[in-house]
Amino acid sequence: MKKIILLTLGCLLSLFLLPACGAESGDLLYSADYDGLTYCVYGDGTQAEQIVVKKGDDVLWYENVDVDESVGNYKETYGFSADDLNFDGHRDLAIATDVEGDCYSYLCFLYDPATEDYVESKELNNLYNVKADASLKAVFGFTHTQSAENQNAPARTLTVDTATMYEWENGVLVPLRKASLTYYSDTELYLYSVAYYDAETGNFEDDYGKEAWLTPEEYNAADKSVVFYFK
Repeated sequence: MKKIILLTLGCLLSLFLLPACGAESGDLLYSADYDGLTYCVYGDGTQAEQIVVKKGDDVLWYENVDVDESVGNYKETYGFSADDLNFDGHRDLAIATDVEGDCYSYLCFLYDPATEDYVESKELNNLYNVKADASLKAVFGFTHTQSAENQNAPARTLTVDTATMYEWENGVLVPLRKASLTYYSDTELYLYSVAYYDAETGNFEDDYGKEAWLTPEEYNAADKSVVFYFK
C-alpha cells in the first residue's frame, strides 16, 4: 500500500515537473537581452530546435521549432530575431526555418499583451525574408520565381525577384506596393518595375512611369536594395 502511495505521489510530481523539463532543451546557441527579458535559442550543434523567453532564471515561454539544418547560424543569430513585427510596442519573435536560394521561410509569433502569450502568425509565416521597418510601419516580404517561355523563338527564361510592402490594418496584413526585377535570358536585359495594390480589384496595377530597362553593366552598378533588402 505504501509503495502504491509513493508511486502515485511520484507520478503527480512528474506532472508538475513536465513544463520545466520541456524548457531549455539542448545547448544554448544564441541569446539576447531586451527590456529585462532574455531571448534564447537552444539546439544541437548548429541547428536551432527551441525558442525560450526568460526573465532572470524563470522561463516565461518556450516553443519547440522545426528548423532545417540548411539555415545554420544565419546572420550569426541562427535566423532568430526579437523585433516588433506589428508595431504595437511589444517585441515579437521570428526564426528562419528553411532556405531555398535567397528565400528564407520564417516561423513568427506575435506577442498578445492581453494573454501575455506569443501567438503564431500565419500571415507572416506565408512570407519569405520577413522584415519589419518601424520607420515606415511596414512589413516586407520577398519572392523569387522562374518561368520558361518556349512558344517564341528564341526560347527565354524569365527570372523575377519581387519585394512586396505590407501594412497592418486591424490585425490583417494588406499589400501596398511591390518592386520587381525581371531578367530576360534571351536579351540579357533587366526590367525594374513598380506596381501598386488596388484594394477594389484585389490586383497590383503597374506604374509605367517607374519602369526602367537595365543592361548587365547598368544592373551591376545599380542600387538593388529596394528589391534585395535582406542582403
